[in-house]
Amino acid sequence: MLRYRLLLSALAMVTALTLVSCAKEVGETNEEIQARVLESWINVKHPGSEKTSSGLYVIEYLEGTGRQVTDSSYVFVKYTVRELSGNIVATNDKAVSEQLGKFSYSSHYGYNIWRVDQDALYAGVEEILKRMRVGGRATVAFTPALATLSVTIYSLFSSLDGTVPLIFELELLDCVENIYTDYEEPMLRLYSEKYYDGLDTIKRGFYFAKIKEVSAEDSIPTEAQIKIRYIGHMLDGVVFDTNIQDTAKRYRIYDSKKSYEAMDVTFKDNIADFKQSNSIIEGFADAIMRMRYGEKAVAFFWSQAGYGAGGSSPAIPEYTPLCFEIEVKEK
Repeated sequence: MLRYRLLLSALAMVTALTLVSCAKEVGETNEEIQARVLESWINVKHPGSEKTSSGLYVIEYLEGTGRQVTDSSYVFVKYTVRELSGNIVATNDKAVSEQLGKFSYSSHYGYNIWRVDQDALYAGVEEILKRMRVGGRATVAFTPALATLSVTIYSLFSSLDGTVPLIFELELLDCVENIYTDYEEPMLRLYSEKYYDGLDTIKRGFYFAKIKEVSAEDSIPTEAQIKIRYIGHMLDGVVFDTNIQDTAKRYRIYDSKKSYEAMDVTFKDNIADFKQSNSIIEGFADAIMRMRYGEKAVAFFWSQAGYGAGGSSPAIPEYTPLCFEIEVKEK
């Protein structure tokens, strides 16, 4: 009986705090209202949490023992974002997605890569990351005052509702100072050594090899209409796109609304025109330009020739090297 009364008392306190917090005073802004809502929630759920001068609440914090995040680091982060109700609104944790019944083979899981100090992260997220070392974990909560963006680059932050308090659970898996020399280029070299006998680059960040060659007589003239079959995957083997139906089904990314016909492409003699005319990424265009009718090839390249800092949500994360297996159909 005593336990029941205590439970009722706790519920009544939470309700009272919420009602008081949500009562709008004359001239009060949404940010001020949400700040009071969050303060009440913290006092009930996580009393004693650290509050920084900016208004960030640090609910749980483990600094980590690895490399320290600097003002220009690229950070590799696993995250789960919740509302105060506990509802999960975003995560890149595969296990969490599976528990929620929202796992999809067309989505990326594991970690996302962000750069700090470029006004593309929520201020609350950037503040806690700069306190962390690799291996660290933190749970923080903040109001809309710390959820503003100057630059829209990363899909997570542009997809969230920044008008209400949010709770971020963050794990810092790694950080590097130069995403290209410290991460992408070494990854591409290892991929080349493992699968293509140490194939060298055609140019920086771009590898290309023909799997099936034909004679020069089958060269493709500028403005010719050609048909392309392709499989696009990341270097870990995860297939994110293809126009081959059996392959899409094998990798569980088949979409019944998608046409799996060969891709129509207008052949151009320079990459800029090729990209613009066919709405394709640079690395894909560069590979096709080096091919002839009936040839098959593979190209793998860094994110500067792919989807860059923004990635292509939900399948391709930021700063991701890609690989394409390509076939130009016969004339």
